[in-house]
Amino acid sequence: MKYIGMMAVMVMISVCLNSTISHAEEVYETIPLNKTLSKTLLMDENKEAGNMYQVKIPKDGVAKLQIESPKNKEFTLFLMSSLKNVGNLDPKVNSPIISYAISSKEADYNKSIMTDSVGVKKGTYYVFAYTEGNVEKVKFKVSFKAASNYEKENNNTIKTATPIKLGSTYKADIKMYDMKDYYKVTVSKKTKLQITIKKQLKAPFKIALQNSEKQTIKQLKMKTLNNTLTHTGTVTVDKGTYYVNVSSGVYFGTSSDYDKAPYTIKVNTTK
Repeated sequence: MKYIGMMAVMVMISVCLNSTISHAEEVYETIPLNKTLSKTLLMDENKEAGNMYQVKIPKDGVAKLQIESPKNKEFTLFLMSSLKNVGNLDPKVNSPIISYAISSKEADYNKSIMTDSVGVKKGTYYVFAYTEGNVEKVKFKVSFKAASNYEKENNNTIKTATPIKLGSTYKADIKMYDMKDYYKVTVSKKTKLQITIKKQLKAPFKIALQNSEKQTIKQLKMKTLNNTLTHTGTVTVDKGTYYVNVSSGVYFGTSSDYDKAPYTIKVNTTK
C-alpha cells in the first residue's frame, strides 16, 4: 500500500480509537474464531462508527484478520494485544496494535491489505471494527490456527521477546505501529552464532544483539547479500541468554511505498 494513503487512514482511525476507548474496565463482546460475522457499527455525532470486541486465543499460533465486505466499502479492522497506548502514532511508544486489515479509497481498495496474518500468544486480544459515514452492516472474520514457526506478538520489548530455537526459521514482519521485534536465544556454553534475516522487500533493517543486561554485543557485524534482501552475521558469545532486535523506522519517513515488510529470522550455531 502507498505510504501517504496508509498514513491518512491511520491518523483518522487513531483519533477514533482514542475517543472510543474511554473506560479501561469496560467489558467487550467476545466474538468466536473462524466464523464470518455480520455487525452493525454504531455511529456517533462525528459521523464515525466503531465497535470494540474481544477474542480468546486458545494457544500460540497465527491469527488472521479478513474483511469480507464488498469492494468500495470503507472499513478497517485492528487486532490489539491490549488497550494501552492505543491510537498513539509516536513510533517511540510501544503500540499494542499488532495487525490490521483495511478497505479504503485512500488505499485504492487494495485487496492485498484486506487480510493480514500475525503470530500470537495464548491470551485475550481486542478487535476494533471501524467505518465512516452511515451505519451499515460489515462482514469480517478472525481466524486462528496453531503454529510454532511465527514470531509471537506483541514482542517489541526484551521482556516480551519471542523465544526461538537454534536452527529453526521463523516468519515475521515489520509494519506500521510495530517497527521492532525482539527474539530470545539461550546457549548452554560458549558458542559461535550465525544470525540470518531474509526480507521480501528492500526496506532498511537494523539488527542488533543484546545480552540479559540490555548491553549491545558490538562484536556482531552484519553484512548484506542478495541485493540487500539478506542480512547475515556471526558472533561468538558466552553461555547465557541473548536477544536479537530487528527494527526499522522507514514507515515514518518517505523512503518506502509499503506499510509492512515480511521477513524470516534464523539463528543457528556455526564453526
